[in-house]
Amino acid sequence: MGKEKPFVVDPTQENAFSNIFPSPPVLSSHKAGWSGIRLEYHRQSMWETPDYCLENHVISVNLGQTNRLERIIDGRFQKASMLTGNVGLYPAHLQQKHLWDGKAEFLLLSLEIELVAYKACELLGTNEIELVPHLVIQDPLIQQIGLALKAELESDGLGGRLYVESMANALIIHLLRQYSTQEKNIPTYQGGLPQQKLKEVTDYIHDHLEQNISLNELAVTAQLSPHHFCRLFKQSTGLSPHQYLILSRVERARHLLLQGEMALAEVAVACGFSHQSHLNRHFKRLLGITPKALLKS
Repeated sequence: MGKEKPFVVDPTQENAFSNIFPSPPVLSSHKAGWSGIRLEYHRQSMWETPDYCLENHVISVNLGQTNRLERIIDGRFQKASMLTGNVGLYPAHLQQKHLWDGKAEFLLLSLEIELVAYKACELLGTNEIELVPHLVIQDPLIQQIGLALKAELESDGLGGRLYVESMANALIIHLLRQYSTQEKNIPTYQGGLPQQKLKEVTDYIHDHLEQNISLNELAVTAQLSPHHFCRLFKQSTGLSPHQYLILSRVERARHLLLQGEMALAEVAVACGFSHQSHLNRHFKRLLGITPKALLKS
């Protein structure tokens, strides 16, 4: 009998790891409408996976106890202790299998290879990039991005599309700088956005507050890559694009509430908050008062 072919895992599909892991994910972003990035939160028992091959790049973040981890990747055997907070990097198109010796609790972050290639071309001038596999690494930035995206999913999209895309962009830039075979010569700009460009971007934000604005939309308005746009926007305003968007929405909500012509739930929708509770949370955090308390005063 011939050797069985490895399972092909496409992380863009719901329950993509159903042939690899014994249990489905506890939490998944597959219905959240995220673009280019997916997150799954798993709790699995001791397990040995079959051979499989990933269609996209995948990063794991260990949230549970220390486990002994073994891996065969492209015929090479590796083993290590996966401590709490440790990260694993599994590039696309490499045949691999894993074994862990106890209960496991972990995040899986998957990045579409087309998005990573696009960012590489944008920043490095080539999409011929190769991410280097790592069984176990300590990387606090990746860990924090994973936890931030898990919290975003658990809050039912409190931060919105711009927040998720900003996290994905930061993650890709970090991977290209630290874990690719390319020269790490990603350029930087100084001095912030020109005043006219800044006005065009902030006008766009204010004109579309009720919409789920994307990072790419703002970068296109500024005629910059998302990476450079984020850096220059923060230099100009002191805020990230996501922070500026939330502040603008809260200010618009305050104005509408004081006019007294719309119900609180209607104000939330008109200002781009997916739920009234999201408006309440950001309003109290930024203004120190709840919307209802503002109306009573």
